[in-house]
Amino acid sequence: MSFRLVQSDLQERCLRLARLIADQLANQQFENGDFPQHSFYAKAYAVALWQNLGDDHYTAKIRAAVNALKTEIQDHSYHREFIEYALENCPDINAETRNAILRNAPYQSPNVANWHILAMHIRQSGSWRDKLRAKLDWLYIRTRFWRAPVFMDRPGCFSAQYHALCVALLTDSPMPAQRKIAAKATDLIARLCATTGIPNLVGRGAGQSFGAMTALYALLKHGYRAEAEAILFRLEQTLLQTETLPLNLLASNPLPDDPGPDNPQTPGWYSYNRHYDYLAFTGFWLLRAAIDSSPEHAPTIGANADFLLIHDTDHYHARMCLRGKSSYEITPAPVLITNGHVFLPPSGGEEDFSSLYGPASLPLPAFADQQACSTFTSGTISDSTAKILFRLAGRRGQRDITFNENEIVIHDQVDTDSLSDLHLFRLLVPAGLAFEKPGENRIDFPDLNLHLIADQPLHITDDGLFAVTGPVRTIFVPNQGTAALRILWRPS
Repeated sequence: MSFRLVQSDLQERCLRLARLIADQLANQQFENGDFPQHSFYAKAYAVALWQNLGDDHYTAKIRAAVNALKTEIQDHSYHREFIEYALENCPDINAETRNAILRNAPYQSPNVANWHILAMHIRQSGSWRDKLRAKLDWLYIRTRFWRAPVFMDRPGCFSAQYHALCVALLTDSPMPAQRKIAAKATDLIARLCATTGIPNLVGRGAGQSFGAMTALYALLKHGYRAEAEAILFRLEQTLLQTETLPLNLLASNPLPDDPGPDNPQTPGWYSYNRHYDYLAFTGFWLLRAAIDSSPEHAPTIGANADFLLIHDTDHYHARMCLRGKSSYEITPAPVLITNGHVFLPPSGGEEDFSSLYGPASLPLPAFADQQACSTFTSGTISDSTAKILFRLAGRRGQRDITFNENEIVIHDQVDTDSLSDLHLFRLLVPAGLAFEKPGENRIDFPDLNLHLIADQPLHITDDGLFAVTGPVRTIFVPNQGTAALRILWRPS
């Protein structure tokens, strides 16, 4: 017998997780109000979480955090928009205290959608001048970042994570037109998530708790209960396994003393990521979901961006994004989930600073001996087929991917007569997955009931590469200019 998913049950589960995170933050806070590791806005969201829970035993913790906020250095990295948004959601923070915390800190206004929407949201409740500025902000946001049904992270780049934050913020807008756009954009979140419980598999911040939680809020707010429950279940399971919510939900490792993008214990991080920021932020939005998510049913729009592929069958869930400016925004091999496991993970992460990722982390052909890797040129999607063009050491290459019910067929071709050490495919799979090699052209993953069959000899090696999930093995066909590979369920 199956039970109908009830909104109040989901809200109660969100509240339980919010309380656990609130207690964890309280237990780990120092006497001076800070947390054990550097953060940008953790104290503000912790205060918002504690005050909205309304438990007296957080009083001293709130006082310490507020005092720490008042003395915080407001340099170029001060996250004014995030901090002010949290303070506006603190029921016991008056204008005098808020002004003492924010002082004269300017808005950052980086060229990304979520920061601009945060600033607009804050101005919408301000003076008449602020409200006027908010209208101009909205015109700018609509023109620069909105490409129905998606919010671009920045022009030409998509991130499912930051799309979710934009939608969550606009879901609570006082403007009906903004709420209407939020409803349309939530439908895309629902299709990106489906039953996987991972709504942010493509783009910057793939797999991070930040995007999972804001997606959960938007889905609950618009009545997508099944998709919201899938995310909530993953959050609950992760918290049970790790006793916290890791910043990267796809790599639930213990938090080291020096987390960061170049630490193998924290894959999927970027230079600006902070564990306590994301923990407090997630707890805050969990509480919002628990107390402020009366469903507003959205229509099933069905629209899709022409650069996104979303393909679901009984055997697998595939996601691709074929637009972006950095390797972590582009998925030249599909992000693939099967039997509840990530088989082909999101690739790459931080590239502007020291990190675990480089050109070899992009799953495209390469000349291994020359250490020459492919560069993505363009990609198109038509129905259930993706076509990708790339350049490799001055040569042209093409990848065609066809998605069928029980198989995915990938065909690689590089226009070259120099085949020595040319590696086609270069699919990256989590290193922890058990595999068998029953023949030179075949690799099986028995735990996933999944088989890879090529028309040429197939190799699998450990090259010391990383994806968002952590260490990966590389699957490739060597010394061939063209080859076909089938990812197959129930092989004949």
